[in-house]
Amino acid sequence: MEFKDTRQVTVREPYDVIVVGGGIAGVAAAVSAARNGANTLLLEKQVNLGGLATVGLISWYEPLCDGEGKQMIYGIGEELIRLSVRYGYEDLPEKWGGQSNNKHKNGRFSAHYSPTVFALALDEYVRESGVKLLLDVLAVWPVMDGKVCLGVMTETASGREFFPAGCIVDATGDAAIACRAGIPTEEGESYLTYIAHGFDRKTLAEHDETRDMLDLRKWIGVGSDLYGNGHPADVRKFHGITSDEENRYLAEGKSRLLDRIRSWDKSSFDLTMIPTMPQYRKIRRIVGRVTLTGDEEGRNCPESVGRFGDFRTFGRRFELPYGTLYHPDWPNILTAGRVISAGGDGWELVRVIPVCAVSGEAAGAAASLVSVRKESVDSLPVSAVQERLMTAGVRLHIND
Repeated sequence: MEFKDTRQVTVREPYDVIVVGGGIAGVAAAVSAARNGANTLLLEKQVNLGGLATVGLISWYEPLCDGEGKQMIYGIGEELIRLSVRYGYEDLPEKWGGQSNNKHKNGRFSAHYSPTVFALALDEYVRESGVKLLLDVLAVWPVMDGKVCLGVMTETASGREFFPAGCIVDATGDAAIACRAGIPTEEGESYLTYIAHGFDRKTLAEHDETRDMLDLRKWIGVGSDLYGNGHPADVRKFHGITSDEENRYLAEGKSRLLDRIRSWDKSSFDLTMIPTMPQYRKIRRIVGRVTLTGDEEGRNCPESVGRFGDFRTFGRRFELPYGTLYHPDWPNILTAGRVISAGGDGWELVRVIPVCAVSGEAAGAAASLVSVRKESVDSLPVSAVQERLMTAGVRLHIND
């Protein structure tokens, strides 16, 4: 059957920078671009910001320190961990500015937080930074002139709308914009993990004794841990780049969680939230000018645009190369978050909340320069990006 789409397209106002995806990486990119003087639009398909950190219920902000007492991540990454606990409960250690009596995990610069409160705070944070925010907007396609991206086609409650832009940051989590623009990509694999939040009589009793708010919100899940333990043997891993795959993931997670709670005393517990997005770890990422592999521990990188530790262990320190954020043949597209050019264990390192903020802040600073200077992402002097980041308080090198 032939089908011709005859709907009209509304051309919206142009922006210097458009960031697609309002997870932590996208928030950091948009705020960074706006603070650096770019007229910036942030598009998010959910009705709340934060991505996996909020609507995905992964409500643990991994460490900003190296586990040996040294703070690695500053700038927007630090602003966001403090925002996550500003209005809600937290277990940030007192050493790192915590103000509650809630027990903390291991003394590192990390925090558990209320994802719902954090989501509310993110709206305010983004708008106060000068970003134009549009929620419930699905960015479906980059409009290309050769390898130059002219802007983004969207579907909204108003219909089909086109937003022109000088520079695009793909922070989608699945590299949808970069891939559809033709940038080379690689697919990842994810275990089945389906985590909800809830409480039961036991947790209520624990809270009555400890007065620790964290006892009222428990992760209740099925499937795999961080390392694949618990992934159902009869379920193949997920790539997550098609509608069928997403629905297979969601169906498996929901049905297995329902199976788990069937035998529970229904008057003794409640599930207070289930995720409203698939809790994938790795979906798809670009193949950029530089690929972080995870073998770079302790190395100085002259083009570093941020530094970070390994959230899983102590003492491992890394620098993030600017070249991981883009492919040199696409002059005005950058990436941020778990879609940057990182393979092997490097992908595990960069996909988590604080490092997404690092890559997001760097991408936003670079995008602002690209849009103003009319240079390509590859010809832009790395020193100019580094200068803007250092002015914002970012530490670039392990020994800084």
